[in-house]
Amino acid sequence: MAKQETKNPMALSPAKAADKLGLSPGVVRQMIYDSKLPAVQVGRRWIIPVKALERWLDEQVQG
Repeated sequence: MAKQETKNPMALSPAKAADKLGLSPGVVRQMIYDSKLPAVQVGRRWIIPVKALERWLDEQVQG
């Protein structure tokens, strides 16, 4: 079964989050491992909830 692309996904993979943030996937993964970026582990995969990412980014800007 092929993966379906959603226009407004609830969560992003680290690679897709990296693309949206303009960072490398490795930097995003390291931020997840260092608990600097909100993420949820599902099995062996990590996902980043879009709303949590937006809140995190707002907090970084308001700093």
